[in-house]
Amino acid sequence: MRFAMLAIGLVLGCDDGGSPIEPVSGSWGYLEGDLFDDGCHYGDPATSPMGTFRLVNNGDRTMTITTTGDPPFSCTLDGASYACPDRASSDVPVPTLDATLHLHVAAYGTFSSPTATAGHQTVVATCTGTQCDLAAAAAGVTLPCNFSVRYTASRVGP
Repeated sequence: MRFAMLAIGLVLGCDDGGSPIEPVSGSWGYLEGDLFDDGCHYGDPATSPMGTFRLVNNGDRTMTITTTGDPPFSCTLDGASYACPDRASSDVPVPTLDATLHLHVAAYGTFSSPTATAGHQTVVATCTGTQCDLAAAAAGVTLPCNFSVRYTASRVGP
């Protein structure tokens, strides 16, 4: 069983003088980095190594991010840091077992300029059902677990 994760970068921040930096709305590209904090010990988590997304600066210290095939999600800024605690969630029923994997993705990072950011996404995997131990054994993991992937992102167009 592969744990799915859709990588995305984004949002707001402050420059070295402490002044707020407003991110530029438009098309952004991201590049996924290394896997770290691998509490799942899963050999090959399915991720998205690169792609694009649409960033909309809402003008109220929030952002709306839209990726291909996923519902839009919101992020908030606190100084130079940002949090997207509800980046994505999905339930994955395990065929032939009474087990459903629950995957929740959150994104965190900092904005270094109006057009550049770096951060990480964290996937938390849990399970419900009477056969979660069997599902976890088949995937070679212990549930619940989590893993994180670093990313960078920058504005690529209007």
